[in-house]
Amino acid sequence: MPAQYGSQARSQTGSKIGWAVRLLGLCIFVVAFFVPAVRAGNPGSEAVVFPGWKCASVALTETVALVGKSGVEKPSFEVLLVIFSGWINPLVLLLFVLSIWRGLLTLRRLLAVIVLLCMAATWIFFAVQKVTPLMGHFLWIAGALLVILSAVIDGRQKAIA
Repeated sequence: MPAQYGSQARSQTGSKIGWAVRLLGLCIFVVAFFVPAVRAGNPGSEAVVFPGWKCASVALTETVALVGKSGVEKPSFEVLLVIFSGWINPLVLLLFVLSIWRGLLTLRRLLAVIVLLCMAATWIFFAVQKVTPLMGHFLWIAGALLVILSAVIDGRQKAIA
């Protein structure tokens, strides 16, 4: 059998594994919206626990509010961090969709870096506001990372093969 058939078979196997990892990541990402994601306040009766969908709702509300504000009003640093963390959701979905096209590897890598910066904004917000991440947050991050890594690594394998 010629060498090209072997590399083609490896490429197809790698692509299938990449899509399986990407789909697993997307499933974990979606499940995270229905699990307690963060706790605000001290543990006990005064603590408030938010599921992932509520966190996403708050981030979306802040984004819409920012668009509606006049140029004179400047959002607080914390609000900007919430907005950046909320942008992870559409960017991960966009990355998933863009993975269909091999030629968009550079764009996927750029989006991956932006998502990682948004994740950093999330953790800075947690530190500043003394918010405790819970299982939903960790699932959300793990799912996003699986989508990101499989989109970037899968593309790299295709470029080498």
